[in-house]
Amino acid sequence: MCVTFVSQTKIKKMKKFSLLLAIAFAGFSCTDHNINAVDTVKEGDAIKKLVTVTYRDALAASSADGVTSAFTSDGVVMGPGSPTASGLAQLKSTYDGIFGAVGLDLNFKIDEIIVGKEYGFVRSTSAGTLSVKANGATAPEENREVFIVKKADDKWKIARYIYNKMGTLNQAQSTVTIENKSAASTDSDKLAINALVTSTYASAVTASDPAAVSAAFTTDGVLMAPDSPTAIGSAVIKDVYTSVFSAIKLNLTFNIDEVVIDGEFGYVRSHSSGTMLINATGQTVPASYREIFVVKKVNGNWKIAWYEYNQPM
Repeated sequence: MCVTFVSQTKIKKMKKFSLLLAIAFAGFSCTDHNINAVDTVKEGDAIKKLVTVTYRDALAASSADGVTSAFTSDGVVMGPGSPTASGLAQLKSTYDGIFGAVGLDLNFKIDEIIVGKEYGFVRSTSAGTLSVKANGATAPEENREVFIVKKADDKWKIARYIYNKMGTLNQAQSTVTIENKSAASTDSDKLAINALVTSTYASAVTASDPAAVSAAFTTDGVLMAPDSPTAIGSAVIKDVYTSVFSAIKLNLTFNIDEVVIDGEFGYVRSHSSGTMLINATGQTVPASYREIFVVKKVNGNWKIAWYEYNQPM
C-alpha cells in the first residue's frame, strides 16, 4: 500500500486556490445577473421621454418625418375613425394627411409604465389645442392613449399605438412605473392568450354577463372605452359592463392580428365585428372595433390588465 503525504504548505495553497475559484464563480454569477437585469427607473424615464418629448415635439412641429422616426419600422397606429396604418410608409402618409389639415399642440401625462426587457407598455392622456389650417380656428383636443414600445438597437421606439376620447379628461399627476419580471413562455401561453380574448372575453360579452367579463380582468385591470371615463379595478369594470349590457347586446367575433409575450406581460392586437342590438328600440346595427389588450400572467392564468378600443370608421 502506498500512502502519499501532503505538506501543510500545499494544503494551504489548495485551500487558497479553492477560495479564489469560489469567489470567481460568485463574481461571474453576479455579473451575469446584472447583465440580465432591467434598470426600471432608467428605462422608464427613457420611455417617458419618447412619448412626452420626442413624439410630442414631432406633433407640435407638424413633422411627419419626426413622428415616423419615433416608430419601429413595422409600427402601427389605430386612430379613431381612421384606417389602421402599418409600416413607415403608411404612417408617414397618415401623418402627412393629419398635418395638412390641422396643427396639434398637446401635452402628454403618463399614468403608468410597465418596463420589460424588450417591450414597454404605456398608459397616458393628452390635452392641448387643435388648430384648423384652412381657417385658423382652434379647439380643445383631448385623448387617451396606449403605447406599446419596443427596444431596438438600445433605443425605445413606438411599436403600436391606439387612442380614443375619454369624455371628461382626468390627467395623472404622477407616473407609476412597474417592472415586468422576466419569465419564460411557450406556444401554449400564446394559445391561452388567444383563447382569453376570442373565447373567454368574447363569450362573456355575447352572454351579456358582467361578472364573467370582470373575471377575465386582473383585480386592478383597466378599461378604456371610447367616450367614457377610465375604469380601474374589476369591481368598477363589472359595474361598467352592467350598465352597457342594460343598454345594448353585443354579438362580436374577435380576430387576432398578433400576440406578443415579454416576461409576465404581453399584448394582443385584434379587431372585432358583429352586431349591436339597441335594447330600447330593438334595432340591430353592424358593429366593428379595433383593440389593444395588455395581458398579464397571474397565478398561472393569463388575464386582461389593460383594454382600449376604438372604431375604425
